[in-house]
Amino acid sequence: GLFFREVAVRNSHLIPKSGPVIFLVAPHHNQFVDPVILLMHASRRVYYLTAAASMRRKFIGFYGRCFRGIPVERQQDLAKKGEGRIKLEDRYAEPTLISGIGTKFTDQIKVGMKILLPKDAGQARVEEVISDTELRISKEMKELEAIEALTQPDGTPYKVAPHIDQDDMYKAVYQRLNHGECIGIFPEGGSHDRTEMLPLKAGATIMALGATAENPELGLKIVPTGLNYFHPSKFRSRAVIDFGQPIDIPMDLVEKYRQGGDAKRDACNELLQIATDGLKQVTLNTPDYETLRLIQAGRRLYQPTQHSLTMAQQVELTRRFIKGYTVYRDLPEVKELRDRVEDYNMQLRYYGIRDHQVETMQVGRLHAGALFLWRLLWLLLMGLVALPGTVLNIPVFIVTGVFSKRKARQALAASTVKVRARDVIATWKILIALVLVPLLYSVYSVLAVVFVRRAPQWAQPYVGPVADLPSWAIYLCSWFLASFMSYTALVFGEQAIDIVKSVRPLFLTLILGEEHTELLVAQREDLSNDITELVNELGPKIYPEFSKTRVKEQLGDDKTTHANIINESADAFHRKMREGEQAIRQRIGPVGRKSRRQRAEGDAPKYRFNPPTPSTMDQLNSISPL
Repeated sequence: GLFFREVAVRNSHLIPKSGPVIFLVAPHHNQFVDPVILLMHASRRVYYLTAAASMRRKFIGFYGRCFRGIPVERQQDLAKKGEGRIKLEDRYAEPTLISGIGTKFTDQIKVGMKILLPKDAGQARVEEVISDTELRISKEMKELEAIEALTQPDGTPYKVAPHIDQDDMYKAVYQRLNHGECIGIFPEGGSHDRTEMLPLKAGATIMALGATAENPELGLKIVPTGLNYFHPSKFRSRAVIDFGQPIDIPMDLVEKYRQGGDAKRDACNELLQIATDGLKQVTLNTPDYETLRLIQAGRRLYQPTQHSLTMAQQVELTRRFIKGYTVYRDLPEVKELRDRVEDYNMQLRYYGIRDHQVETMQVGRLHAGALFLWRLLWLLLMGLVALPGTVLNIPVFIVTGVFSKRKARQALAASTVKVRARDVIATWKILIALVLVPLLYSVYSVLAVVFVRRAPQWAQPYVGPVADLPSWAIYLCSWFLASFMSYTALVFGEQAIDIVKSVRPLFLTLILGEEHTELLVAQREDLSNDITELVNELGPKIYPEFSKTRVKEQLGDDKTTHANIINESADAFHRKMREGEQAIRQRIGPVGRKSRRQRAEGDAPKYRFNPPTPSTMDQLNSISPL
């Protein structure tokens, strides 16, 4: 409730009210924060599979046990660097014979261990250790990256991972499931910050099929669960948790699992594919960040029938845009719109504003000047309310920011799948704050007691009313006051940040004038209309119920943060500011801007990318305080 401004829940009614459940959760974008969000919104008690390496850490292990974690060993956590380098002498005649350069296979490797290549290029089980420089693996490594690494003249470095016996872990999982409880699994095997899911591990399907094979009357269900963050590493961002349709365990796959061997492997793969398809229905998956940004821009420009969308509806609409773009990306009209959206985004970056701020620029200079001064006044008022709590928490902001970035660099260096390691930032911010904030407030409270007891002469009139209180009462009152000031700063600070973001477009209108900013407004309007028209044309071809669901379907049942007197006070401040703006708009009157139809009738130019001139940018940079 503090780190995230809002967490919306979608389709929570699909969670079975009783009986064993395996929650398959993806994408794993927020390390130890993801389990907490599921725990708070699953409406069932959940036991988690947690990396044993994390459980062995003192601080993190304590919280892992509090969240009912079931430790599971991962081979990458136990892998050690192998001595020397390895290579394939003859990949055609002897594709399973590995040769070593400066290696000591007989001392370091035993049958059953695994050899891991760098950057997840490949791995293989050791079948036979022949000598210090030769060993045989169970099967050929056919991955292109593995072949390239092993056929280098000087070989490749490698790691050695011991064989892991997971019997105790499986027994613990089966025991929980047989008691009708829930297990939470992150099947990607680790957290990451990619825009698409990693390949799922087969462990979840082994658990599901194995538990059902032991108890055919178990009634186990798998619930695909999608976690979608707007800005996973940022304080006071938003998130959506989406529960998918429960998946029953097919009994024909259970029978194949009982047969063992290749039939068992095929059964696990089939169930894994079913689970993967279910997860894709509740997650956002794009090949790269550029595509994700393009899709999000298109979704913002699209005009739904509802005046505004809830957060869960925005995520569902983005998911549908991804599917539509994947199907129709090669159409000429889609390519044209893609280029126009990229031009529009580039122009927004030139101006330094966001898409939702363009509407603010539909005013003249007089109107913009009045609104600019009005919002600066309210920014000053809200800033004064938020200032004391902000100053109190400056050490928290600094320490959490520096420490979390350091941990992100360490995680990035140790990972082969992370892009920027943003998946660990929120976790470390929260963990550090859980220790630092109580400690800091305790120091403030002790200083308050000392100040009251040893107040100088000039401060006697101010501390007089509390001087007779016992020290413990002064300590508790100071603790409460620090907490109250911090939360007040949090709520009013959010309102102040929203105002700051709205000041930039008004300032640009003042500097550039209506004539220049109107081009950007008109470009957005034309682009929005064209995207809406194309989506309404192509949408029914993918979603037959498009015409109905576009108007009637409720895509999410949002649960927002709790309301209290501080939130209501901040909202009242914001309403007063908006009422004052309405009065300003009525006093000044509408701006004489031509309608879209009038521009079309007058041979209006085609609005393309139109960045401000260098002289204009120099003028902005020299004047703008932002």
